[in-house]
Amino acid sequence: MGEIKSAWEIAQQKAEKLGKLSAEEIRKEREERANSMGKALAEKYLVKPDLRELTEALNSHKGEEGEIIRQATVTWLVEAIELKSQGKLKELSQSLFILVPGEEIHGIWREIECLFEEYRQAEQTVKQQIDRAGRETLHQLRISGTAIAEINPQAKEKWRKVLDEFSRPFQERLYGLKQKLLQRSISSFTPSKKLQGNFER
Repeated sequence: MGEIKSAWEIAQQKAEKLGKLSAEEIRKEREERANSMGKALAEKYLVKPDLRELTEALNSHKGEEGEIIRQATVTWLVEAIELKSQGKLKELSQSLFILVPGEEIHGIWREIECLFEEYRQAEQTVKQQIDRAGRETLHQLRISGTAIAEINPQAKEKWRKVLDEFSRPFQERLYGLKQKLLQRSISSFTPSKKLQGNFER
């Protein structure tokens, strides 16, 4: 009799375990769906920056799911901050100021703007140096006039590597600032928080 009970208990434990796994799978699926929705909202905003539409879409999702979508949206917007995306900075800042409450984000954003300005100036200087070096090389080869406008592809590749190398420390600093933004947004996790903002900012 004891063996039968033991076998029944084992079967019950297995069934309970499967039930828990099933619940875990459901939770993961919901999380993935919420992350996908957050990504889609961020991508849509970057193509057509409309803060009112973004906040309305986020406010339509409540509770934990809404917070996961909000966090995913913030994560994808922060991910979009790249040295080559200076034209999107205004839209990115406006969305993040609304999605991530608190004054701390403004300080982090000022650091990002300073980094971008420093990068822009340094990049311009490096490009001028590369251009000057290329023209001097061509001049030494007695190539002048309209031929200077097109510099050989191998040289362009070499200079692209120089630019990549030059931008690496800026990329590393930007990465650190993006991590600070993400940490700040995670610490602002407040379930069912309705987003509000000044759309004229």
